[in-house]
Formats: sequence, C-alpha cells, structure tokens
Amino acid sequence: MQQSDPGSHGLYIHGYLAAEPCGAVVLVPPFAEEKKAAQRALVEAARALAARGCSAWTFDFWGTGDSAGDHQQATMDHWLADLRAVVEEARRAVPDGPLTLLGLRLGATLAALAADETLAVDNLVLWEPVVSGSTYMRQNRQRSQIRKELTAGEGPASVGGEGDYPASDFDGFLISGALHQGIAESDLLTAPAARCRRALVLQISGSSRLRKPLEELRDRLTEAGVETELENIAVEAFWSAIGLVDTAAVRERTASWLGLPPPVQVVTEAVASPGEVTAGVVAEALGFASGDQRCCGVLYRPADQPVERAVILLHGWSGYRVGPGRMLTEAARTMASAGLASFSFDFRGRGESEWAVEEASLNSMIRDAARAVPVVCEWTGAKAVVLIGLCSGAEVAIGASLSDPRVDHLALWSAPIFSGDFDFARRARRSRKMLADYARKLFLRETWAKLLSGRLNWRLIARAVSGGRSSEDAGVTDKAPDTSTQMQAFEEFGGRLLFIYGGNDPETAPSREFYRDFVERVGMPHAFHEIAGANHNFYSTGWKQAVVEKTLEWIQLAAKG
Repeated sequence: MQQSDPGSHGLYIHGYLAAEPCGAVVLVPPFAEEKKAAQRALVEAARALAARGCSAWTFDFWGTGDSAGDHQQATMDHWLADLRAVVEEARRAVPDGPLTLLGLRLGATLAALAADETLAVDNLVLWEPVVSGSTYMRQNRQRSQIRKELTAGEGPASVGGEGDYPASDFDGFLISGALHQGIAESDLLTAPAARCRRALVLQISGSSRLRKPLEELRDRLTEAGVETELENIAVEAFWSAIGLVDTAAVRERTASWLGLPPPVQVVTEAVASPGEVTAGVVAEALGFASGDQRCCGVLYRPADQPVERAVILLHGWSGYRVGPGRMLTEAARTMASAGLASFSFDFRGRGESEWAVEEASLNSMIRDAARAVPVVCEWTGAKAVVLIGLCSGAEVAIGASLSDPRVDHLALWSAPIFSGDFDFARRARRSRKMLADYARKLFLRETWAKLLSGRLNWRLIARAVSGGRSSEDAGVTDKAPDTSTQMQAFEEFGGRLLFIYGGNDPETAPSREFYRDFVERVGMPHAFHEIAGANHNFYSTGWKQAVVEKTLEWIQLAAKG
C-alpha cells in the first residue's frame, strides 16, 4: 500500500490502481450506519473493477469515517464538493477513458446530483438509490425511534432546533438542520436529470418486482437522453444486513454492464491520508503484514509530541475500523488529543484489509492484533500499549493480551462471553427471552401510540430491533473453534481491566456476571462501568462520549498509579 499526496479537503481517499487502466470509477458511499455495513462490499467492488482494468477510488465524505471534520457540520453541498474533488483526483490519475460514478443508497443520490455538464461523467451506476430524500429521512427517524422505544433508551432523538428540519442525534451521528434539510429536499424525480451517456439502476432485493420510484427514475433519465437500464439483483440488502453478505452478483453485473474484460490486471493500492484531522492530531494511513496478507489502518498521533503510550482499537466481528456511529475513529482522535498515539485497523478479511471474508476467524483476528502491537510501538516509540476492544473486538483483546509484555491495559466495551466458554444453548434461551421481552413491549398500546399511525412496516421494525443489539457480533458460531484455552491462558495477564456495558443491552447481565466471576477468582485489578440506558453499540452521541471519556480517565489514572 502506497502513500499518495494528502487527501483533498482533508479527505481519506483509497485508490485501487489498475496496471493498464481503461477507465476510472469513483465509488460513492452511503449514509451513516449504512456505510459501516456496506464498507466491505464497496472495497470488494473497487478491487474487482481495478483487476478488470478500471481504476477505482473509495473515500469518506468530510465529517465521516477517517476524513477530517465533525459530522454535525456536514451538509449535502459540502459532500457534493467532496465528490467532485475525488473525481478530479481520479481524472488526474486516468486522464483517458470513461469516467463512472458508482453510488450506493444516498451515495447514489449524490452521484446522480453531481453528474452535471461540468463533471463530464460518462456512466452512472446507481445501486438501490434513494429516490426521495424526505421518505428516506422519515424511515430513518422511525427506525431510530422504534429502537429507542423497544430498548427503553434514554438517548435523546432531538438535540435542538425547531421547524421541519430539526437537528437530531441519529444513532450516534449528529445531523444538523442544514444536512437534514439537504437530504430531505433531495429528489431524483424533480431535480435536474443527470447528464451522462449511460446509466444502470440496480434494485437490490429478494423480490423481482421493480418498485415504482425506480421505474419512474429510469423513465426520467431516459427522457433526458440517457441510455438507462433498470433491473433487479436478488441479493440481500447488504447496507442494512446483520453480518456480511456475498455481493458478487452485484459487482459482476456492474462489471459486465461496463464491458470490462476478465480480472487479470495487477492492482496497486494507494491511500491519501487526511493529514491534520483536528487541532494537534495528525492522521496517517498505515498498514502492516499479518501472515501473507496486509492489514490496513489509520494511526492518529499528537503532532510534535513524544508518545509514551499507544492505544490499539479493535472492531467487532462484521464491522470495520471506524466502528458503529464512528465510535472507534472518534475514540482514537480523543485519545490522540490527550497524548496517546492511537491505531485503528481492519482485521484481515474486513474493511480494506486483504484476505477473503470467509477466511477470517476469531483466532486470525487475535493474531492480527498481536502483530499490530510491536509495529505500533515501532512507529510511535511507545513503551506501553492499551488494547480497546468493542463487542467481539473485546474477545480479540483478551486473546492478544499476552502477546507482548508492553500490553498492560485492556478496555473492553460490550464484551460478550468469551466464545470458548460459551454455552450456545444458554445463549439461545437468553435470546428467546430477549425477543419475548421485545415482543411484549412491541404490542403495548402506548408504544405504538407514540410511534406510528396507519400500517406498520414490519421490515423497518425488524431492522430496528436488530440494531438494538449488535451487528458486530453476527456470525458468532463461525468463529474459530480452538478458543477454549484462551481464558485459561488469560489468567496470567498481569495488567488492568476496564469493562463498560450498556445498561439496556440484554447481553450485559450475563456477560458482566461471567467476567466478574473470572476477575475476582483470579484476582485481577479491574473496574466495571455501566452507561445508563445505553444499548449494545452505544447508538447515541452522549453514550459514545461517556464511554470514551470514562476510558480515557481510567487510562490516565492507571498510568499515574
């Protein structure tokens, strides 16, 4: 992985460069948590397109992912400017050949809005585009509110502002009134039609029946002189799925529509780091070898300040390094602001790192974390390391804790019962009880009186319930089978432990009991903390901040003592 010039406007940009490019594709990411769920699919698409000769670029919008800025200051106009900046970089790298914009969900909307006469786009590929921004925002608000009601959450949905477009806290993302308005007023049926030669609109659904808004979008593009195709690809909605979905059919159809040859080209990857992302904190994209593959990550370090201690952040099973609600990235920046170099990376088979999805296991993730420790110490000069693990990442932290004596603190957020000591029958019984509790709440008259009128959207409700727990832990039964000795080995760990749980996470009580029994039996220095009202993924800015602040305070106090 090569370093390129600092990202335009503080953007994190990852290029996948074909050896002999015949064109360029810019992949435009979706909004909020849909980006987290879809990240791996976008990376796989970029690599596949580049291997077929079409250099590709993925990126994070300003205020999202590893790019600079705060989400609450983002606007649609800002994001359109970001997209144009990435297109300019793609054009510089590949001056000849067709330019394609490929967007997913709200990213598809932005791609269509950006494709005007000034951008000179040849092809437009829209994966499940958001045709009506107002409908999209209404569904998002309903899902967020349903989740709050079903988990009795205490995180506020609104953070101030009146009128039709109030500022809000959407599952840990602060949305300004300006961004709310910009999304809600986006409508691909009334906005000026995209200017390009060809367009492919893909409905991604288990149902082959084409939805009316997409048919209307096809007709509108056709009337504007764009050669447009609309079809359905029978793949699960991977941007909202629990766990990782095989999206090969989507990218294969896209590649064939673009007329690309078989995948035979060597692909070189280059990353533009955003530079200074906040006052005194510099971000640098770095990678390291783990086995025969490379892990990709971003190191946040205090500018012009020596580092004594480093933090390595470990994401969950099906997530990637940014974390739910951008929690891990924000934690890394907070730690770096306090003088702690912080490295958040993707395990192999996840995010931007190499390897196939199905190759990854809990054990391979543990090995990745163990290999990261000496590398981060070499980069930063740190003499001590804190491992912070979220969800399944907490299990990884436990497994990697004895890999290097410089690891002396573990902060475990929403740590599940360690897989090797897990009674799956007990889990199934507890899961049934959890769903029964949700069902009882679901059919309370007062719950629905607060939420909806008219017909109920059961798919929306199912997604809301699944979000209350953790998509990070999806696929737990597929984890490596030889973890049973890890907890026994962990008894030798001589450092300190911090456990933080959500007060409204159904997993909290059994997991806390499991770990409390362990640390008290072994005699490990430890602390338990509970965030009142929080769910498993801490889907609220207040909950996220509480977790990060508590962890930083604990690290600083432990270092003094």
